[in-house]
Amino acid sequence: MPAKPLFALAAALCAGGAVAAECTASSGPLQTPLVELYTSEGCSSCPPADRWLGTLKQSSDTVAIAYHVDYWDYIGWKDRFAEPRNGQRQRNKVALTGGRTVYTPQIMINGRDSRAWRGNDPLAGVTRGAATAHIQLTSAKAPAGATVSVRATAPSDRQTQLVVARYENGHQSEVKAGENRGETLSHSFVVRDWETRAMPTKAPLNADVRFLPQEKTGGVVAFIEDLRSGEVLQALALPDCHS
Repeated sequence: MPAKPLFALAAALCAGGAVAAECTASSGPLQTPLVELYTSEGCSSCPPADRWLGTLKQSSDTVAIAYHVDYWDYIGWKDRFAEPRNGQRQRNKVALTGGRTVYTPQIMINGRDSRAWRGNDPLAGVTRGAATAHIQLTSAKAPAGATVSVRATAPSDRQTQLVVARYENGHQSEVKAGENRGETLSHSFVVRDWETRAMPTKAPLNADVRFLPQEKTGGVVAFIEDLRSGEVLQALALPDCHS
């Protein structure tokens, strides 16, 4: 097994007259930290966290995504990237880990709340132990959207699920109301869609996940999380293919 995820352009495929690019990635023997940001364009304290997240790179050392939540929309600005289920995911994660407060910007690392990002490196103390789960992704991008094929394994003594998310970079919004009125906000790793699959206990998971055509370039992220503790066992990012 390679020491780092494999990012490789595989081949150009023809399907229905349209050219599709296919690429693959595979997780390595060490656990890759997952950084989740819960944010909103309606939150005046969120832009610094958005900028901080944008300094990260998808790699074998870090996987980053940003969930936009909708519970700030009531104050005058509707975040177009926000989804009610993003906020519900945040509430579920906070409750699962024994937290009492749902807030933005909130950063979770491997499923745990981290407040050390302000002026510090929240990843400095993260232990990258031996991986107990493995993920392999193959993405085929075509004009009609992307199909992501997943093969994943997890410990048989854990109740786990796989999350596959489509993210995009390079978004900007000119905010015209609310706490950030007059600001132009830039976003990286914006989650545009995500799906979950229950992990089998005694066999690998093989699944296909389909996403609509993207608005901006980005990629897909997949991670395996423990449904009892909220712990993230492994994460993997696969940037968009280039034909």
